[in-house]
Amino acid sequence: MIFEYVKLSIKELLNNKLRSFLSLIGIVIGVAVVFIIFSISDIANVAITNQITGTNGSVNINYVQDRTDKVQVLNQSMNSNFGGAGTKQYVFDLNDLNELKLVEGVDDAIAVATSYENVKVNREAFQVAVRTAPENFMSFYEFKIIAGKAIEDYPQEERINLALVNDKLLENYLNMTPQEAIGQKIKIKNRLFTICGVTDTPNQNLGTMVAIDHEAYDLMYSKGTVQYLSVKVKDGQDLEITSAKAVDRLNEIHGYIDTKNGYALEDLSFFISQVTQVTGILSLVMGIIASISLLVAGIGVMNIMLVSVIERTREIGVKRAIGASKSAIRIQFIVESCLLTLIGGIIGVGIGIGVIKIALIVLNMQLPINVSYVIFALVFSITLGILFGYLPSKRAANLNIIEAIQSE
Repeated sequence: MIFEYVKLSIKELLNNKLRSFLSLIGIVIGVAVVFIIFSISDIANVAITNQITGTNGSVNINYVQDRTDKVQVLNQSMNSNFGGAGTKQYVFDLNDLNELKLVEGVDDAIAVATSYENVKVNREAFQVAVRTAPENFMSFYEFKIIAGKAIEDYPQEERINLALVNDKLLENYLNMTPQEAIGQKIKIKNRLFTICGVTDTPNQNLGTMVAIDHEAYDLMYSKGTVQYLSVKVKDGQDLEITSAKAVDRLNEIHGYIDTKNGYALEDLSFFISQVTQVTGILSLVMGIIASISLLVAGIGVMNIMLVSVIERTREIGVKRAIGASKSAIRIQFIVESCLLTLIGGIIGVGIGIGVIKIALIVLNMQLPINVSYVIFALVFSITLGILFGYLPSKRAANLNIIEAIQSE
């Protein structure tokens, strides 16, 4: 029976193509805008999380005095994560890197030491993160050389006077191309280094950077100073489980199993939740505003349906006269209204998905379309059809049969 109502509704909509099209526009725009807003919120949350935690499958391990104090762990995590500007600590044994690499699921491990210094290139002075560059520095962070060569490509005796910079440093501070930067002298703590290579910046958390050989770093600063260790998890392995095994192994080696102090994984979940909560509220407010346009469109559908009732008064009277019940008339008009809003919802979702796909391509991001948003949009569209089709359907069902038949 429902299929008969659908067939009649399609026939009626096709008989009034222009009116149906004009009714669809508001629904299409409203659904598309709401879908896009909530999808943008997801994109923003993923972008923020990646910006904070990095995207190369690595997790930092910090030393804290109280692993049960979430605020302390958060502060240390933020210090290490945002450029590694944490306090220098003599609590890491570099021999532990080999032990960490033996943990199941761990691909690599690295010790990070960073100092923010005022450096100078051709009389241009600026503050930048000076990082130590061990043998696995390039592979761990997945750097790619844009110009020149990596420090590790030079003989050991030459590395002590070489420096590696990233493209962000050139963009932010130096008006020169990567090729022009090669061979330039950079002064760090009154010591001159020669720029041997320029890298890209695959992990935005690294910021602007100058990397020097670990021996040169130890000569400029006290030997053995490390802010944190970082472990990289193999592809296909669970990041959380594997990194937890690594930190447990480290605490086991140094006897911190039953103590408050010890090694702890970076924990930026609270910070991320606060940021994403703000973006969620903003998207909700924008979604509510966009939903108002859907309500306006729904009122437009109701007006069109009321006009349709007036135009089809005689038809309704004839149907009632030959035995059609009031409920049958109501269902027919509600189905017609729902079909109209559902078509608008489908087109709106299609447009929304297209816009989001284009945005993801432009942003070079991989993010699946949230199926729940699609379902919500379609269910909401049908609900609009029911709500705004009920009044016209009720009016049609309550028409006086004799008066309806006699109408022109």
